[in-house]
Amino acid sequence: MKKNRWHSLFLVLTVVLTYSCAAAPKKGETERIAEIKPPAETKLAPAHTEEETKSLELFTNILDLIESTDNRKSVLPKIEGLYENIIRQYPDAPLAQESYWKLITIYVEDYSPPAYDKAEIKYNEFLKKYPQSYIKGFIDDTLGDSYYKHTNWNGLLKLTSPVYNDYLENGKQPKPSMMFMYSEANYNLGYIEEAGKGYEIVSELFPKLAVGIKSKQMLEKIGSK
Repeated sequence: MKKNRWHSLFLVLTVVLTYSCAAAPKKGETERIAEIKPPAETKLAPAHTEEETKSLELFTNILDLIESTDNRKSVLPKIEGLYENIIRQYPDAPLAQESYWKLITIYVEDYSPPAYDKAEIKYNEFLKKYPQSYIKGFIDDTLGDSYYKHTNWNGLLKLTSPVYNDYLENGKQPKPSMMFMYSEANYNLGYIEEAGKGYEIVSELFPKLAVGIKSKQMLEKIGSK
């Protein structure tokens, strides 16, 4: 248990440090080899902000709670409350964004049946507050996998439609799994023509991936009908 705890803390510190350090070079900007300077001139990484420090303390409390019992469900309300505190009190800390993901994961994996109403409220809040966050990809995967597992085709279609539309309107490369799930949602809802369009995109863009192979099979199945 202790090993897992420190591993989790290491991952969290990595996230915090990533956000704290200077921004990466802009796209297309030529990378330069930094000049080696004497130790006296070496600059240290920026210190953590108060929000980062406080949010990390709360996250540590969450890990302590999880370790304190073998009955995870018994501490879920407290865990949820601490994630909510991070979100509300320290919105600018990197862990606030991850806390949204953790809460949504709880709602769809620890609740039976999944609490999609709560998960979707948090998802919409997250999109408004952090529209450019890379954490969105993890949340999309978590929600998408749950919708698919529980055959919630309407929820899955709503989640994946922006990926399909973004590809058609802006040519943005879609995530293979999301485009495939868009097709699957349409197919299971009886929108066969739309499903076929999605399967075609996946099979053409990702022919060697499992979803590409499956999409080709689905196209053959649709064609045979």
